Amino acid sequence: MHKSSPIIDVAVVMQSVINKSRAYFDSEFGIALTETSSNAGALNLLKLLDMTAIIGLGGGVNLLVAFSFDYSQINFLYQRMTAEFEVKAEEVDTFREATAGEVVNTILGHCTVDFPQVNGHAITLTPPIIIEQVKCIHRMKNAMFHSQSLKSDYGCMDINLVGPCDIFTPNLDYLK
Repeated sequence: MHKSSPIIDVAVVMQSVINKSRAYFDSEFGIALTETSSNAGALNLLKLLDMTAIIGLGGGVNLLVAFSFDYSQINFLYQRMTAEFEVKAEEVDTFREATAGEVVNTILGHCTVDFPQVNGHAITLTPPIIIEQVKCIHRMKNAMFHSQSLKSDYGCMDINLVGPCDIFTPNLDYLK
């Protein structure tokens, strides 16, 4: 990424992800998400909930986005998304992971319309990586976190943006 590229700031990315998450959860599952705590900066570690789906946003964004779900939230989503077909006992974990990946992929896919192309390059998405029962990620050298917790009547989830420190100002705006 070139520092001279006209890219958007991290607050715009986070607000887009929050807005699209709320819209998706409301339209697909009929549940409201409420913002709770937020945190940002050069944190030493990123605490995770029970299951986390990580996707890389490329193009003019260049951040990792990690959605971390507690078990009650991911189980609710899994039950709703698999309600119309039978899941064998040995397939439950696979389908729960697929649920996390599908939810995050859909939300971030909807977010891409909020982000401008940079130098003619579209925003790209990596396939989701699912991690379970990992309680924290230690800060990599020069990494910056921006986190927002959300809750519903069915559980909690955290949205975490991760990027290198050298692309942020002290206000967590991207350097231009």
